Amino acid sequence: MLVIAVALVPMLVTPVLPFIDFYNHIARFEVLTTLDGNPLFAANYAAAWAILPNIGLDLIAVAALKVVPLAVLAQVLAALITVLIFAGIIALNRAATGQTAWPAVLLAVPLLYSWILNWGFANFLLGLGLALLGGAWWLAARRRTALRVAVAALIALAVFFSHALAFGLYGILIAALELGHWRQQPERRLPDLIKGLALCAVQAVVPAILFVQSRTAGAPGGISNADESVARLKAQGRLLDRLIELAQMRVETIVRVAEGPSYPADALWLAVALGLIAWAVVRGGLRLVPVMVPAVLAGVVLVVVMPPALFGSGYVADRMPLFLAALLVAGTAPGPNIARLRVLVPALAALAAVRLVMLAVQWQATAGDLADFDAVATRLPAGQVVAGLPIGARPHEDMPNRCEMYPPLLLVRHGHAVPLFAIRAAQPLELRGRLATARDRLVAQTRGTSLRDRPAEMIDALARAGFSHVLLCQVSADRPFPDAAYDMVAQSGRFRVLRLTGER
Repeated sequence: MLVIAVALVPMLVTPVLPFIDFYNHIARFEVLTTLDGNPLFAANYAAAWAILPNIGLDLIAVAALKVVPLAVLAQVLAALITVLIFAGIIALNRAATGQTAWPAVLLAVPLLYSWILNWGFANFLLGLGLALLGGAWWLAARRRTALRVAVAALIALAVFFSHALAFGLYGILIAALELGHWRQQPERRLPDLIKGLALCAVQAVVPAILFVQSRTAGAPGGISNADESVARLKAQGRLLDRLIELAQMRVETIVRVAEGPSYPADALWLAVALGLIAWAVVRGGLRLVPVMVPAVLAGVVLVVVMPPALFGSGYVADRMPLFLAALLVAGTAPGPNIARLRVLVPALAALAAVRLVMLAVQWQATAGDLADFDAVATRLPAGQVVAGLPIGARPHEDMPNRCEMYPPLLLVRHGHAVPLFAIRAAQPLELRGRLATARDRLVAQTRGTSLRDRPAEMIDALARAGFSHVLLCQVSADRPFPDAAYDMVAQSGRFRVLRLTGER
């Protein structure tokens, strides 16, 4: 309880959570809650509730907004997800090892601020936390078969509605735990293993039926578009280059599984942490319990072979190192010589504390950004349809260069209509009216081309598409604001608002 309370401090004290996709989701929750009473939202958005394996947090957030102020919803949901991940790791560790020990508790803390949390993949993290808790239940309740399966089936359904990928990982986890338990038995009877795996499979029946009926199953690309991507890249002669690029990205996601201020800092921290863990393992202070070995091996395979897209979600491979790291921590138990390694727990606590302090200090920089953002946003006339444009941004910019949080805040903090995630296969929201028309025109103009490094041309495209204004965010000093022949409404710090309507 003390550790998780301390671990939550960085996200509870920062003015803006620097998570890339997170506020896009927060804005959707606000739209879904206030749609009927807001004419601007009603003109540009429509609810599209359906059976989707990606709406768990939508259901929670829409209900929460009846009692939780919008101003603190982001922190409340982020804290909920973080607590679930932490509880899942610790519960699985206790079920696997029979105890809760300081090394596993402290090793779990850095994983709470992961590469995936910084992406803002909220529904997936919610599902992952539930999946880990489900794995703990499956392992701990094996002597009560009927209750075990009944509760596990409900957990499986909750994981499914949180995220399809998390549901797949849940299935892999409990099957691997069943195999791990079977391997430890004095008499390894094959019928016992088959029965255990069958009980795992039973939990997938209802979710599988729901998935087949969902819009996700019928989305372009199906379960995965990896085969189509390989064929296209091979025809273009770019397959090898793409494989090298994916390998480099995979290394980065491994190094930054617990993400901090920068790639070099994260690499140094990981090297120190791995060195300390290796020393403890060699000296008999830490060990991996046998029941978790098949699950860990499955996690290793997923890190290596997982395609970039699956079940309608992108950046899927990026999420596997977190899954593997959570399993490794959950399977960590004190070794026979733990009492002799008196420095181990203080060293792990120091490593965790350093990460938390670095994050808390770095994230406080968002206070100045938020003041500048509000200064330009308040200059906008009420009820506008606004686009956001990070100037020359690359995927997953490090802080303080990140800009993706601010365009959705035009809706959350100032009530304007902005483009939001509205993919029929994934979200219960549709764009309509002027916003949908502008989105479609922009897609038609930019299809097959990338204007990421040509912001002036992108601003022209946004104007032709029909957006009334654009919020520009300067990612860094070496990527300055472009020259654009549009009236500047306001500028403060690294933000600028241009009016796109009217004569140029």
